[in-house]
Amino acid sequence: MLIFKHYRNERSVSFYAEKLFITPNYLSEAVKQATGKKVTDLVAGAILLDAKAQLKSTTHTIQQISDSLHFPNPSFFAKYFKKYVGVSPKVYRESEQDHP
Repeated sequence: MLIFKHYRNERSVSFYAEKLFITPNYLSEAVKQATGKKVTDLVAGAILLDAKAQLKSTTHTIQQISDSLHFPNPSFFAKYFKKYVGVSPKVYRESEQDHP
């Protein structure tokens, strides 16, 4: 729940650990044991879910989507998106328009 409440502004493990009154290492280990994933992957999942939804269902520019997710600039957002999704936000949006 914390991730979905704060993912737009906070991406660090230490932020979430502090909110739960535990150490970042303990949070990382507990999440890894429970889910098999890293905390940063769960945060990225929330960010990408939002980004994909905006790319599919709005006419917001890549800049506007980047800003809404508090990325420092659209270039960084595009690199982040491509790292996890495999294609740029622009290509993703265009492919979704071809296959609604």
